[in-house]
Amino acid sequence: MSPSEFACHEYFRLAKVSNLCVTSSLQTTDIMATQRSLFLTYVIWLIWGWFGLHHLYLGRDIQAFVWWSTLGGVFGLGWFRDLWRIPEYVDDANDERYFVEELKRKIKLRKEPSFSVTRFAGQMLVGYFYGILVRLAIPEDATWLPALLVPLGVAVGVYLVGNVGRERGDFKYPLVGSFIANIALTYLTGDEAGAMYVALVAAIFFQNHRQFKEKSHKKTFCKRLQYLALGGLIVCSLWGSFLYFNAQVTTEDGETVKLRDAVNHFFNSPVWLEFKEVFWGLYEEGQKNGWDNFYDEFVKALDPRGEKNAYRILGLTEDATQDEIKRRYKKLAVKWHPDRNSNNKDEAQEKFMEIQEAYEILSKIKTMRASRNTRTRSDFNEHDHTEF
Repeated sequence: MSPSEFACHEYFRLAKVSNLCVTSSLQTTDIMATQRSLFLTYVIWLIWGWFGLHHLYLGRDIQAFVWWSTLGGVFGLGWFRDLWRIPEYVDDANDERYFVEELKRKIKLRKEPSFSVTRFAGQMLVGYFYGILVRLAIPEDATWLPALLVPLGVAVGVYLVGNVGRERGDFKYPLVGSFIANIALTYLTGDEAGAMYVALVAAIFFQNHRQFKEKSHKKTFCKRLQYLALGGLIVCSLWGSFLYFNAQVTTEDGETVKLRDAVNHFFNSPVWLEFKEVFWGLYEEGQKNGWDNFYDEFVKALDPRGEKNAYRILGLTEDATQDEIKRRYKKLAVKWHPDRNSNNKDEAQEKFMEIQEAYEILSKIKTMRASRNTRTRSDFNEHDHTEF
């Protein structure tokens, strides 16, 4: 072999070895990148588990979405159960040999997964939750929509829980079961809102058409986020529809009003307009003179103790003495006493109570300040005597 041939042979041999090393290194890096830590999973579960982020970390996107949309897996029930289920989830995510072999053994023994009371109950609860959420989101005047959308919401919940982990099933079965149950309930009882019964029938329909699910090719993180964002947008839209169309609040008089009307009235009320004016004035003051004392000025402007409002009710300035406050209180109390205003007794009673409350607030504040000033002078005198 000539020197040039030998050099070429060695070059190609080294290149082949180098490629093998690089390929092996990339495979090792990829395996390491996909390994999930049990400790880190528990940390995420403890801190952000109610939002399903530990399931997102393990690649269990459906479960992550269900946990987020139902407040921790139906008000924390699923989150609590994860406490002892996480090790199995991590083994599944890491394709541990014993886990894969056990799954193959189950598939070989039977085509359908065995019945799980926990999963069945989860399908019912999540289906019921989604059905109620859809019902709350539908405007009251849309009388025909619940019969169409509530069964759909129930079916989605049953389907999602049924497709968690290594099991799967078709959406059409819980959908058909939901509509059959809803039609039957409407016919028998005249009420289409029995979401729990609808969820029960939908879960039963789903049970007879379940299969094992082999691990599919992993989607990119951006693709996963797109699906989760779409689902999140739908859930947030339902909550937004409920708050806008159907949410109600009760006033002090016991009157029930729409939340949107209450919010609208608040933002047009003198309290909000005054607050906005004060806040904007503080902002301009901070821009002009700096932000060092902004927090103190802001708290003072909010008048948390009601001191400013009390001075306003009594018609006094903030530099009024205790004697002036007392004299003003007596004068207004006599003027607005209910016995002296028999023609307008209700208004007089309300005004009288307001004056009395303002006087008590200012008297208490004045007394506290006087006591604090007395203690300060006493401590100062004691300090002077100690030095001498």
